[in-house]
Amino acid sequence: MSQQASKAYDQRFALLRELANEIASHKDWWLFPPQEPIQGFMGTDQIFIVGDQPSTAEWGPADPRRKIFYGTLQSVGLHNAHLTDLYKKRGYSSSLQQGLPADFLDHVNLFRKEIRILAPKLIVAVGELAQRLLKQSLPEWRDPIPRIFHFSYVVKQGWDQKQYEANMRHIILGE
Repeated sequence: MSQQASKAYDQRFALLRELANEIASHKDWWLFPPQEPIQGFMGTDQIFIVGDQPSTAEWGPADPRRKIFYGTLQSVGLHNAHLTDLYKKRGYSSSLQQGLPADFLDHVNLFRKEIRILAPKLIVAVGELAQRLLKQSLPEWRDPIPRIFHFSYVVKQGWDQKQYEANMRHIILGE
């Protein structure tokens, strides 16, 4: 990496760290955690993988949803993808389907900051709700917003990692 490219990367990483600290300063807000080699929210690749909202679950390293999601990201080589939620505040599953909270636009604007910092080439929704909210909230994003299956759905359906991997490879990598 050239010195100029390295400096630009360092600047983007510093801005992303600053945004992560801002988000983490709120009691009920959440970010995808790192778990080597997955970088979570601090992933800097130009692929965004976006959920609708974090759940109220603990979601520790042994959680089956986290294991299949992070394991699949690792197996397809997306360990540095930027993992985020459109709405950062924890809530019950699909609660955004019942109506958008008053501060929803504030969260969309935080997401726009993420876009400005990392300049993604691809935004991928995690599930149908995230896809619908992204399309409604980001009219300026002209590229398609494809979706992968939500990791909770994958676990509920009893899929193994190979099935989820095929979905992710097809949607994100075009394989």
